[in-house]
Amino acid sequence: MTTFEIATEQDNPDLRRLLRENSMQSWVSMSIEREPSFFAGQNRFGQDWTVIARQGPAAVGMYTCANHPVHINGLAQKLGYLGALRIDSSYRNQVRVLRDGYASLRYLSTGGQPKSWYTCIASENQPARRMLEANLKGMPIYKPAGEMITFALPRVRGHSLALWSPVRTGQMEALCDFYNQQATQWQFAPALTPEIARLTGATFYVHDKGGRISACMALWNQQSYKQVVARAYRRPLATLVPAYNAYARLARKVELPPVGESLDQTFLSFLAAPIKQPGLFVDLVSDAAALCPSKVLALGLNSQHPCSELIQRKFKPLMYRTQVYVVGFGDVLELDGRPAQPEVAVL
Repeated sequence: MTTFEIATEQDNPDLRRLLRENSMQSWVSMSIEREPSFFAGQNRFGQDWTVIARQGPAAVGMYTCANHPVHINGLAQKLGYLGALRIDSSYRNQVRVLRDGYASLRYLSTGGQPKSWYTCIASENQPARRMLEANLKGMPIYKPAGEMITFALPRVRGHSLALWSPVRTGQMEALCDFYNQQATQWQFAPALTPEIARLTGATFYVHDKGGRISACMALWNQQSYKQVVARAYRRPLATLVPAYNAYARLARKVELPPVGESLDQTFLSFLAAPIKQPGLFVDLVSDAAALCPSKVLALGLNSQHPCSELIQRKFKPLMYRTQVYVVGFGDVLELDGRPAQPEVAVL
C-alpha cells in the first residue's frame, strides 16, 4: 500500500535522492536538485509544502505544492502551483499510484487548500502530456494555457550600458506598484509586494526615466539551495561535449556542464520592461547580463512574446520549452485570453 504524508526534515535525504535519481529526459537529462538541504529554499515565494509517497518504509515518489500570489485575468489572487512530481521508475507506469497521489492533494496541505492550480510540463515530454490531457477517470483536468520558453543567455554576450540601478531604500513600494501594473497583461505573473521581494533574497534593480521607474528586474541566484544538474547527454553529444564547449567559448555561447555538475546560472526575474520598444527591451536584458554574477542568465518569456526573436538573434541562447496548464478537480479556472507568463524562477 502506498501512503502519502506531508514531508518533514526527517524526509530530507529521501527527497534529495528522489530529485537526484529522477531526472527530466531530453537531449540532456537534467535533475533539479536541492542541496545541501531540500527545505532551504522553501517559502521564498508564497507558501510551500511537499508530499512524500512511501511503499512501506521506502520513499517511491513526491510532489511539491505552493500557494503563489499571481495575476489571473488582470487581478491579483492566490493560486496553487504543482511541481517536482517525481516517481521512481518501478512505480512510474502504475496509474493507481498517480491517482492516489492526486487524491492526496485534497486532504494534505499546510495551509488553506487552493481552489485552482497551475503547473508546467516540458513541451517535449509527450508521454506525460498525452496521459495528463486525456482526462482519465480519477485524475484532475489539465487544460493547456500557453507555452513558455526559458532562455539560457551567455553572460559574455551582455554589454554594460548603465541602464540599471540598484533599488534605493524606500523605493521598493514604487517598484512593486510598477511591476504589478505591467504584470496584469500576463496570466500567472507574480503579484509582488516588498515583503515577498525581501523573502526571495534576490537583488532588485530599476531603470529610471525622468525620475520615474520605467523598468524593473531582479537578479536571483538560487545555487546555494537549488541546482540544475546535467545527468546524461544523448549520443553522440555525450562524447562531443568537450569539443562543443571549446567551440562555445570561441562563439560566445553557453557551455554545457559536465555530467554530474550544475549549470552556473542566475535568474533574470520580475522583469517589467517596455515590450513596445524592442530595442530598449533587448538593451535592458543585455545590461542585466553584464551585471549577472554567473556564466548564464536564465530568462522566461511567453513563446509569442514580441521580443523573443530579438533575444534569440542577440544572445544565441539555449532554449527550453514548457507547456503551462491550469489544473482543476471538477471546474477548471477560466482564462480570458491573456498570454501565460509565470515567473520561471519560482517554478
